[in-house]
Amino acid sequence: MKKKYLNLIILISIIFVLSGCKNDIFDKSLKEKEVFSILKYEITTIGSKYFYSFKSIFSKDNKEYAKNSLIQFKSLTKKIYALEKEPTSTVRSKQKNIEQLEKELTTLRKKRNSILLKIEKDIQKIVRNQIKAEGIDTKGFVFPPVSIKIFDPPLLLVTSPRNLISREKEILLDSSMKNSRKNIIEQKILDEENLSAVILEIGGLASYPSMIKPNTNFERLFELTAHEWLHQYLIFYPLGRSIFKNNEMNEINETLANIFGKEISKKICANELYEIYCENSELTTTTNKNFDYDFFMKETRKTVDLLLKNNNISKAEKYMEERRKNLENEGILIRKINQAWFAFHGTYTDSPTSVSPVFSILKKIQEDTENMKEFIDILKNIDSYQQFLTINDYK
Repeated sequence: MKKKYLNLIILISIIFVLSGCKNDIFDKSLKEKEVFSILKYEITTIGSKYFYSFKSIFSKDNKEYAKNSLIQFKSLTKKIYALEKEPTSTVRSKQKNIEQLEKELTTLRKKRNSILLKIEKDIQKIVRNQIKAEGIDTKGFVFPPVSIKIFDPPLLLVTSPRNLISREKEILLDSSMKNSRKNIIEQKILDEENLSAVILEIGGLASYPSMIKPNTNFERLFELTAHEWLHQYLIFYPLGRSIFKNNEMNEINETLANIFGKEISKKICANELYEIYCENSELTTTTNKNFDYDFFMKETRKTVDLLLKNNNISKAEKYMEERRKNLENEGILIRKINQAWFAFHGTYTDSPTSVSPVFSILKKIQEDTENMKEFIDILKNIDSYQQFLTINDYK
């Protein structure tokens, strides 16, 4: 009973945090149906998850069936992504029309949906066991329970002032929105509010259950699951509750979750029981293997910051668009790069888009700890950037 009440606290806390960000800027720019409803997601997801968990109590685990299901999920997702990216010209050359393509996609998605609850349960178990192995549990119980929902998460609309890169107001949007509509919304916010805006796809969201984007790369699925779980875990501590206090606290939370997610995923994939799922993972690559994306993006961010500091806003925006086209020539497709784009991606300070020292400070602290549990325990009770710097100075 106590466990149920605590789960309810998580649910209510996250719903209030994520649903309380609508304001006049978005009211003027968005249609009601375009805003993603966290409450509706929770209602439709919780019931099916707990019903499946209850039903699973009476069924025995079959390791071979679990293995086959995970491989089937990977295969179906790969086929779905291939069809979704298939250009119209190719469709015509194969004498397929749009209706046939949609029919094939619908069939594949139905097949994948039929095994999703099983896949989610298996991934939850794998990640939960690794978290337990790290010692981040209470008497053998991982809290909150690892729980995920695999589907396309909502889009995220992020705004930033035009004269500096700073993550400001944001809101979740329906994932089915077309690029043409995204462009209209972003332009309207620019014209009417003089704010930089961008609508982005995200890999996951720490609702409860966590939303995780389908992926053929299981290493990435394990990473996202662990990343979002840590956000849920930290909501019970000062660090997690201060995530929206300011940009610095957001950076600490997100970067710590990135480090944690990658560490958990790396250890899972090093385990001979699970390495088969991580083999031959499809990773995004450029057409030019000699192209250094990290250097390119660091150089871009440095130049943009300098231009904005000198109040050359239009020049900075023109430069970012030129750099986006340069990336396109290298096979890296980004729909829009602007101040809001850098503001969002720069929150993850292990990224080349960031100029924050948070990642390097976290790595120094991690180097002085015995394990991941000690690393998390040192950080989870801080609620200010100054406290964070104090830990680093002490270390």
